[in-house]
Amino acid sequence: MKSLQIQYSKEVARELGKIAVYLPGEEIEVGDILTFPHGKRGLLQKMAPLGSFQKITNLRNLGIDYFKIQKSKTPDTYRFTSKQAVQFQFDTKLQADLNTNALPKGKGELQIKLSSQGAICFFALHCSKTSLSDIPSLENEINAKGKKMVWEDTFLVTSVTIAKKALIIQSNSSESEVILGGDVQGLQSNSLMNLKANSQIHISKQKGDMFIKDWSDDVTVFMDVMRFEKETFGVQNKDLQTTAKALITDTIRLESVTISQVLKDLD
Repeated sequence: MKSLQIQYSKEVARELGKIAVYLPGEEIEVGDILTFPHGKRGLLQKMAPLGSFQKITNLRNLGIDYFKIQKSKTPDTYRFTSKQAVQFQFDTKLQADLNTNALPKGKGELQIKLSSQGAICFFALHCSKTSLSDIPSLENEINAKGKKMVWEDTFLVTSVTIAKKALIIQSNSSESEVILGGDVQGLQSNSLMNLKANSQIHISKQKGDMFIKDWSDDVTVFMDVMRFEKETFGVQNKDLQTTAKALITDTIRLESVTISQVLKDLD
């Protein structure tokens, strides 16, 4: 299961340039403070936002009740399938009502075959993003109110992306299969590339070991995070002949986590 999570994070980062929410649809909010149990890639490496997460606390629990947020103005859509590991086969059954002049109503089935372990079929439509703003002011608040927090290997969620509709499949075996049923308008062109948010589709059959986020509303799919780092300040002790410094305080700072850093941790 651990390797499957890492593979999912890796492919979403490479294909879409995003930090994945695993499992898709997990409840997460801007201002949550997380750790990633499977994100440690080596003894000398920092923890990375990979795989599933655990919530430690949130800004409100630290006494920070007000923070500025902003929302994206236009929705985005994200689609990809694992290269050379996902195949589509489309079958249409037309039903005509001979007693009316209406056009035939189409019912289709789309067979999705995943031919390698970890292969992904990812469709997240009409995605909206909510983000924190004014990070410097937030840092000051955290340092004023979060003194008792254990900050090692923790991350602040600075944005969350939610899909209006999503269908996400990941195979956990070398051969898996899903059959989708529904209207022809939603299942067309031997793929899902023209899938619309209002399409009426459903999973009618599945075979093999896989994770499936069925065609669902309001699915959390991505997040942005910043890493908490401790900065130690000191003062020169003039009474000592050495250059030793006496520690006086630790300050927390927020360090950006980029996709290139995540991919470096993955390689």
